[in-house]
Formats: sequence, structure tokens, C-alpha cells
Amino acid sequence: MFRNIKTYRPEALIESEKFRSYVESFESELLRGISTLSALSIIQRHPEEGIYGYQLLKELEQDTKKILVIEEGTLYPILRKLERDGLLSSERKESGGRPRKYYLLTEEGARLYDHMMGFFSKLLEAISSVMEFEVKLPEKEYLYCPNCTNKIPQDEDVRFCNVCGLNIEGLAK
Repeated sequence: MFRNIKTYRPEALIESEKFRSYVESFESELLRGISTLSALSIIQRHPEEGIYGYQLLKELEQDTKKILVIEEGTLYPILRKLERDGLLSSERKESGGRPRKYYLLTEEGARLYDHMMGFFSKLLEAISSVMEFEVKLPEKEYLYCPNCTNKIPQDEDVRFCNVCGLNIEGLAK
């Protein structure tokens, strides 16, 4: 994000190499995990047909109002790693006369995504009390495991958390 700033006044704080280096490093560290989680989030919205990389980038840009922009050179290594790790599967299909690689979440990928989303959601909720923003989680739609923060849809008849095994029966509102 900070790297996207192209013009600034010569006396601006961004001109300081120390300041710029610190902020760029902070953004890079923060975005590393968020990029993976965001990619998985968009892929899970396409459970039947899958999604190809360029389409994923465009949806991410649009959905985040161009705040979270992942470069192709960053996205494709993420997708390859997730596929190697068994969290994504892919298939080649023709689209608009061009062969494209479509990505889909595997069953294991869907479980990992739910856990990562649960952890990230509860983390944001927890840190919001010390920062200047508010987080309102859809508690009626999901139960967050109190042991591991796994996100579990309320409409599923689940007795145990599929990540940590905690008996969650009776915890739903």
C-alpha cells in the first residue's frame, strides 16, 4: 500500500528512508498472511466452477476498493504453494478461447480456511478494543470455537469442533 504512493512533497515524512523502510516492512509482514487468507476467501466463493488467477486478482481489487492489491508475482506463488500443500486443486479449462487454470478449495483447504477466518476474525475483534475501530462478527451465522477459534456455521449440526475436537454442543446461541 505504502509503495503505491508515487508522488509526495520533498519535506514529507515518507521522504525519510528510515520511516519509509519501517512502514514498507510493516505492510509487507501484515499483508503476507492477509494475502493468503484473502485469496482463499475469494476461491471459496466459487465452489463449483473455481476461479482463475487473473479473475481472483480483479475480484480482490474490486472488493477491497483497490486497497489490497496483490501483484501477479505474489499471487501465483501463493496459489502454487496452497496447491502443493493439498489445500487447493486445479483444472485447466478454456475460457474465452484461452486455456486457464481454475482453482478450487479441497475439503482440507475449506477446513483450514474456516479455522484461519475464525482466528483472524476473533483476533480483529480482540484488538479492536485497543485500536480505533469496531468489529461486529455475524454471531448468528457462525459459532467460533472457544478453544481454537475455528469458524463453524450455526446451521450445521456439529457436535465437536473439526479442528481441535472440543465438544461444542450447546454452545450455539
